[in-house]
Amino acid sequence: MEINYESIIQLLKLESNKVIEKLRINNTSELINEKKNIENGIKWLKKGMENQIDPNLNIITIPEQITKTPSSEYRLIEDHESDDKKYWTEVKLNNAELRPMSGDFLIMK
Repeated sequence: MEINYESIIQLLKLESNKVIEKLRINNTSELINEKKNIENGIKWLKKGMENQIDPNLNIITIPEQITKTPSSEYRLIEDHESDDKKYWTEVKLNNAELRPMSGDFLIMK
């Protein structure tokens, strides 16, 4: 099933326009924050739609590294069904190694 948030995005845009009208009358920090929150909500929904992210998926945070040296890092590898590291290959995205950092998020299907 295709993820489509277009109808809720349109409702949020209408709500944003109402807040903008209120801001013209009374420019308060509360209304500015409300407008920013609506805009951020629209951005999240667009990202979800663009990437077909089901909101029921698990989102995990990469934990802090145990080794705290500058040269220690996480690496995402494909093991090719082997326990021998010489057969492993590092996952690349756009010809660059995909190396998540502590605090990065993974969305798990």
